[in-house]
Amino acid sequence: MNDDLPESGPGLQGTATVWARLLAPCDVASVAFFRAGFALIVLCHVGLYLSSNLLEYYFGRVPHHLSYFGFEWVRALDLDGMRRVYYLMAFAAVGVGFGLFYRVSAVLLFVTFTYTFLAEAAQFQNHYYLMCLLAFILVLIPAHRSFSIDSILVPDKASGVIPNWCRWLLMLQLAIPYVYGGIAKLNGDWLHAMPVGLWVSEKSHLPLIGPLLTERSTAWLISYTGVIFDLAIVPLLLWPRTRKPAFCAAVIFHLSNVVLFDIDVFPWMMILATTIFLTPGWPRRFLRLDDPVVEPAGDCSVPNRSVPQQLMIGLVSIYVLWQLLFPFRHLLYPGNPSWTEEGQQFAWRMMLRKKDVFCRMYATDGPTGRVAEVPLDRLMSTRQLIELITSPGQLVACAPFFAEQALKIRFSDIEIRAVVITSLNGRKPQLQIDPELDLLTLDRSIWPQPGIPPLTEPLRTDSWDVPLDEWPGMLGIQLPVAQ
Repeated sequence: MNDDLPESGPGLQGTATVWARLLAPCDVASVAFFRAGFALIVLCHVGLYLSSNLLEYYFGRVPHHLSYFGFEWVRALDLDGMRRVYYLMAFAAVGVGFGLFYRVSAVLLFVTFTYTFLAEAAQFQNHYYLMCLLAFILVLIPAHRSFSIDSILVPDKASGVIPNWCRWLLMLQLAIPYVYGGIAKLNGDWLHAMPVGLWVSEKSHLPLIGPLLTERSTAWLISYTGVIFDLAIVPLLLWPRTRKPAFCAAVIFHLSNVVLFDIDVFPWMMILATTIFLTPGWPRRFLRLDDPVVEPAGDCSVPNRSVPQQLMIGLVSIYVLWQLLFPFRHLLYPGNPSWTEEGQQFAWRMMLRKKDVFCRMYATDGPTGRVAEVPLDRLMSTRQLIELITSPGQLVACAPFFAEQALKIRFSDIEIRAVVITSLNGRKPQLQIDPELDLLTLDRSIWPQPGIPPLTEPLRTDSWDVPLDEWPGMLGIQLPVAQ
């Protein structure tokens, strides 16, 4: 069997234009495997939600749903409606995986998965965001040209090759979380083994390795191994000489995450997805199939650019530029994004913060001055509360909802305030937001959120362990007296 097609395509010389290299053909086999693997992960995700209480937990038990800035217009359906959406997502994933009515299935998969992601911000996980992006890319690329039912039903449109840019776009999208995650870890907390040391010490119950996880030296080892892995894995995967051992290292890395951290389907998805960095025709070699037949590219120095090609490359270029620049938006905000949460999400700033939080919210009746504590535990799920109390932006966004609840006890001219005391990565706790600030006077916006005191507490050698209920008195904060 011949070697895999060169990624620059047959007939191309070193002087060929970037455009020609983007459009040059490569074997579609690895992209087809990616398509099927991604669909399998989505099916696992759907199965997890439908077979457990997760669907009811996020969409059936709470009167209010958290939203992302700019997507407040996305509203969750009732429980039965959301269940139908998940069934539809599974149907679309089957179509994508088998390459049946692929374009329609891919669009449906992207729309349903992204909708469920946006409908409840308490679900946020970086890998769910990544899955939305990968689903969008599968809409753009013809991943069904081979190894699909569509290629059997419509053989005239079947092909053993795909333009280089399709595979490269998938590679770039997977490279970004690795590289940007590594860059984000180059901060003082991570390089001092925080918050990894706090997390792994909670796994002391694990057999064999449990006692080791309580050692400070283990936290340092995991921290520096993590940052080195994130920064080095993509170059090692791209270099042919180190590609196979790098892939094996990636598998070991993600399997270790399965043991140490509860991050859903992410490790399995990354193991399957990272195969896109292997040679384009590796599935053919594995299955002992013949290489695809490719017509010579001829003179590609000035390729014939059709209008659809120009539109597609233009769209992809905008998408790539956005993905490269958007994660750095936290640089436009003052303060530490792990503290303020501004620019924290959608930026691949993964596993950088552990927040312990004391939170009380109060509604004040304007005419009488009467104060009532907002019953957060009755109005929100635990996951919603975690997102709410760690993000000043969410506090502002939810303030009108809490005011609506206060109307039920005949409050009027309502003011909403929050006492939020936060310990970041084991620091001594400090106020997260000004407790005198009426949150109803603020608007959620793209601009820096007012009322967030700067992070002033230094990182500690030993994490703070004073009980939460003692924090207000320790800081000299007088809590309002509910009446």
